[in-house]
Amino acid sequence: MLSIKPSSLCRWAILDCNAFYSSCERVFRPHLRTKPVVVLSNNDGCMISVSPEAKLLGLKLGAPVHEVRELIRKHRVHVFSSNYQLYGDLSRRVMRILDELHPDVLQYSIDEAFIDFSHVPPGEEESWAHEVCLRVTRETGIPVTIGIGRTKTIAKIASKRAKKIKQKTMYLADADMEAVLRDTPVGDVWGIGTASALKLQAHKILTAWEFREHPNTALIRSLLTVTGERLRDELRGISCVEPAEMSEKKMISSTRSFGRRVYDRIELEEAVSTYVGFACEKLRAQNSVARGISVYLRTGVFDDKTTYHRNDGQIFLISATSDTGQFTRAAIDIVRSLYRKDTAYKKAGVFIFDISPRSGQQVDLFHVEDERSAPLMSAMDVINKKWGRGTVRMASCGTKQDWRMLCEKRSDKTQLQWSDLVEVKREKF
Repeated sequence: MLSIKPSSLCRWAILDCNAFYSSCERVFRPHLRTKPVVVLSNNDGCMISVSPEAKLLGLKLGAPVHEVRELIRKHRVHVFSSNYQLYGDLSRRVMRILDELHPDVLQYSIDEAFIDFSHVPPGEEESWAHEVCLRVTRETGIPVTIGIGRTKTIAKIASKRAKKIKQKTMYLADADMEAVLRDTPVGDVWGIGTASALKLQAHKILTAWEFREHPNTALIRSLLTVTGERLRDELRGISCVEPAEMSEKKMISSTRSFGRRVYDRIELEEAVSTYVGFACEKLRAQNSVARGISVYLRTGVFDDKTTYHRNDGQIFLISATSDTGQFTRAAIDIVRSLYRKDTAYKKAGVFIFDISPRSGQQVDLFHVEDERSAPLMSAMDVINKKWGRGTVRMASCGTKQDWRMLCEKRSDKTQLQWSDLVEVKREKF
């Protein structure tokens, strides 16, 4: 077991699973560990995970798969449909190992976790991190990278840098800060998205170092609000950003393309009800409630332009909630108001908005939420987390779901379903 001693220096580490979805597909297929692998998005549309070997061939994240089919065929790239049950299970295995190694671990996303390194003795950061990497990879088969820095934002930059120079770990010390930040585009700073990066670039702030050293606090605040000012402080070594602040969503969406054209209203209601369930699950996971829901229906973008149709509608609930049933009833009402007979629908989407924290909610004088709602939703989430998403769902989601997305290259759920276990036969000698 790793030995940890107290230290006064505030330091953070972030563990990041490399090409996570692709790595998950390789766990039960050792022969693919040096082969190019890509994972496709919902409905097998775009590439959402690309292994390093596939990147060397010119395949890029987000590229539509139909545009690179010839390249995939030529180089015999192994292609998989997304299998989120598999990825979620392996993610939980990684996080369990981290919890065993360290008491202060906070999962940030399915493939990332922050670790409080303040108790690791100075000078031992990288050796400690290297041992963590080895154990995670040995026990799960998932390759990982660990970046370490004085703050969470610096740790994120260290992690990206480690991947760039092909190292398992990197401790970004103060002495190396200027050189690394000058080589880091401002858009690569954790919490600065594409739109924010363009605003900064318009003011000649091009690198992370220029962002850190910019003296005009009022300008930074006007461009990126108080969040931008705090990110700048993080780059200066002042720890002030909590991961929950960066991950909490102000709008939650769930959208999918159908596996075929859908004409029937009941099937549309099934699809939208299913998407509402996914969105509400995310809402509860961040301990939030919401009042607004919007639904849209759309025909195929590449269909005959004269028949293209998109429509949307929204409803505000009486009071904020995270109850799947309430949002489902509202969503079905919207679908019925939008539906056009004999229209070939190809995609639907749900947006939940007007989100606020569950704590500190003002109670509506004329509406009292059902006392059974919270324990019912909690039980549903526990069951679905243990046995797989959608194990328990609203009756309006249907049973056959023939409209579901295409997933023609989905891997087996080897560690999740008895029916997918590998059969081994003993030869007689």
